[in-house]
Amino acid sequence: MLTVEGGSPIVVGDLVTPGAKRTIAFYAHYDGQPVDPAKWKSDPWKPVMRDGEGNDVDWKTAKTIDPEWRLYARAAGDDKAPIIGMLAALDALKANGIKPSVNLRFVFEGEEEAGSPHLAQYLENYPKILRPDAWVLCDGPVHQSRQMELFFGARGTIDLELTVYGPVKGLHDGHYGNWVSNPIVRLTHLLDSMRDVNGRILIEGFYDDVKTTSEAEDAALAKIPNVEADLRREFQIGATEGNGQSLNKRLLLPALNVRGIEAGHVGEKASNTIQPEARASIDFRLVPNETPDSVKPLVERHLEAQGYRVVHETPDAPTRMKHPKIVRRGLSARAHFA
Repeated sequence: MLTVEGGSPIVVGDLVTPGAKRTIAFYAHYDGQPVDPAKWKSDPWKPVMRDGEGNDVDWKTAKTIDPEWRLYARAAGDDKAPIIGMLAALDALKANGIKPSVNLRFVFEGEEEAGSPHLAQYLENYPKILRPDAWVLCDGPVHQSRQMELFFGARGTIDLELTVYGPVKGLHDGHYGNWVSNPIVRLTHLLDSMRDVNGRILIEGFYDDVKTTSEAEDAALAKIPNVEADLRREFQIGATEGNGQSLNKRLLLPALNVRGIEAGHVGEKASNTIQPEARASIDFRLVPNETPDSVKPLVERHLEAQGYRVVHETPDAPTRMKHPKIVRRGLSARAHFA
């Protein structure tokens, strides 16, 4: 058990092969995404097996297991399933009397979904343990074709939280609409300035460090099974972003995803109010040569170029009075595996 102050522990287990000169480490994480039980069909803390149509299945009494059945529970797929897969593989090796030719090391992190804030410190504090000859990252989906897949990298992630401010208190739009600025409208325009409808990031300089693919890479991409028509039917979407570029090609580019917007209410809870603030949560996917440190100033300059005063705390009264457009910016980098 590896520990650092303030961080969740990293669990490490070794299977040593006498005489082996190399150590291969297998990575997974035991933490999961935040969960809102109200948005789940069943209790997220109680695993439920379902078929491809979403119907519950009594798998314990089933004579055969359909490979398209799925286990639904909090973090069941990301990333507890690979951990179970590793344990099953170890059982299979033992049952068949097979000894690995290398030392095996299993490293399970507990903060991946929070951005791995202590991972760098772990790597620095435990170099002998966390510097094996090679890493195998077991944190990804089965390919949609159901064929075995080996991937050589994943896009890194940097999170961005934006808060655009309006009046210090909610105001009736019948009295002040068209005179007091609406932070929800401003936020939507700000987001629109950062990304177009085809997924291209509009922040100046964002693609400067992006490498073009080589002929060998393009040839490898062309050999990946084409599952896009099936995916469109499954997702029930009439079109995709990217002006016809393939999914695999698009995955090699940076991306900006708007994860959520929060402001006011809709439906029965809606009110005729100019809200005090509007918030958006964004994640950027980064590719090789892009780093959190290279992206942060680009985002900051873009916000300023849209006329915003960028702050990092809730603005006080003098700041509100001095600057007509204010946005609070929060950036945090996740583990960067690009």
